[in-house]
Amino acid sequence: MLRIAATSLFAMLISQPVLAKQVFQCAGATVTIAVDATTPRRSTEGADVILSVEKGPRSTLLRYSNFDFIGGTCDTDRNGSPRIVYQAVCSGSGCFDLSNWGVIDPDTLQALLVPANDSLEAAERLLGHPPVLAGDKMSVSREAHEPGLPTP
Repeated sequence: MLRIAATSLFAMLISQPVLAKQVFQCAGATVTIAVDATTPRRSTEGADVILSVEKGPRSTLLRYSNFDFIGGTCDTDRNGSPRIVYQAVCSGSGCFDLSNWGVIDPDTLQALLVPANDSLEAAERLLGHPPVLAGDKMSVSREAHEPGLPTP
């Protein structure tokens, strides 16, 4: 019974509409970072972002609000173990653009670190080197405005 409820909840969450997205593979896991187009919006500060990691029948789903830019990549830690590394930042003068890193283990799907103003040092300890994104971060506002999703 619990399995049915969990499966139904997951199906409901994963079936929510999304706009532009970043998709990449990491150690057999599929990582998707996308703007949530579900209305009404959950946040008054802008569009939400959904980060999902799927591997086989298992998945991890994280929802973020109040970020302006987000991006991710597949990296390795000091032992050569694969790690999903992502950064979610705002764009104001009080933002910590060099921090706000998250790290996920693509084998266990465990979130090892979530973005926070002071997560840079923790990310460096987990990885054994400074975190770096392979490409540009997605602009949450631009992706939300493109199809007409209202954002402040």
